[in-house]
Amino acid sequence: MNKPLNQEDIAAMENQLRNCVEDDRKYWQVNDVKCDAIHTAKTYEEFADRVSAAHLRPLEKSDYKQKIRRTWNQCATNTKNVEE
Repeated sequence: MNKPLNQEDIAAMENQLRNCVEDDRKYWQVNDVKCDAIHTAKTYEEFADRVSAAHLRPLEKSDYKQKIRRTWNQCATNTKNVEE
């Protein structure tokens, strides 16, 4: 009954702890949004939308800088370059 823990047992406990901490973080994140939305949402649909989007983060300026310039019809531009 009192045998020492092996590496697999320790790894399983660490994994379980990480999962529990992540689940707890998600719970409190959603709970904070619920507490805010319950007072400010005008309809239930708005409340539900806010709670559904609780895991999303706002965009930052660096997200816009990573945008790649692409043309609408890439196939058409590729064929023009080949013909020339």
